[in-house]
Amino acid sequence: MNRHMIGWLLVLLGVLLCQGCAFISVDLANLMQIQPFEERVLQPGTKDKVLVIEILGIIRTTAGRDVFNSKQGTLERIDSVIEKAEKDKNIKGIILKIDSPGGGYTASDLVFRKIESYKNTREIPVVACITDSGTSGAYMVALSADHIVALPSAVVGNVGVILPSISLEGLMDKLGIDNQTIKSGKFKDTGNPLRDMSEEDKGILTDIVMEFQHNFLQRVTEKRPVTEEDLAIISDGRVMTSTVGMKYHVIDEVGYFEEALAKMETLAGLEKPTVIIYRREGENKGGFYSWP
Repeated sequence: MNRHMIGWLLVLLGVLLCQGCAFISVDLANLMQIQPFEERVLQPGTKDKVLVIEILGIIRTTAGRDVFNSKQGTLERIDSVIEKAEKDKNIKGIILKIDSPGGGYTASDLVFRKIESYKNTREIPVVACITDSGTSGAYMVALSADHIVALPSAVVGNVGVILPSISLEGLMDKLGIDNQTIKSGKFKDTGNPLRDMSEEDKGILTDIVMEFQHNFLQRVTEKRPVTEEDLAIISDGRVMTSTVGMKYHVIDEVGYFEEALAKMETLAGLEKPTVIIYRREGENKGGFYSWP
């Protein structure tokens, strides 16, 4: 094949690629549009409805976005779910399906408050069903429920606050790298991984962590029938199986979706309600235990 022919092939390939890029960009623009929620029936029944709200994965206020990703963060999704639920007066109760290791303290607190606000405004009961993991910030969200059920294989608890930190100062010394951070005040770079923490640094950050921990435990005390002995165990941040969690009043019942629904029927005074869930076009059409 001569150079002239190769040149023409390269030009043709370039044109095709450019056309492809233009076509893809249009598709991506469409993908970026977040689809509205659809109501899907998980279990048919009467006109009275129980809405399943999903708390899945890491709890975040917003989700990172790029041209390939238009997913919402936990709080954004909850906002959209509740906005739709507020228009349906047949919703008589909420089942929180929780499968999450927790997440940001602020995000978890905001989701808790959002569920509490909707529950109190509508005057309806909320039952949490922890399917696999309901720990840390996810457990904080579960505290918005009037009754907490956890599967026998679930883990719960892990009540506490953590602020991860590392120091690269020793490694930098070995590599001959100097920390030249310029700061406006003595504690402006507290937590800077380029240097070791001083005792004063540690004191400042510890105070923040313990204040948040105090608030978390206060919420546990307000929402759960815990004793001083329970709190002594809960406050050390340990992860528990559902059976151990029940022993220390972290949850109310070891069971499955059926037990959560039965409790909801009792609390709301319902008989065979229709169980619904909101998901978007393209999301999983499976049952209660499936992920979107």
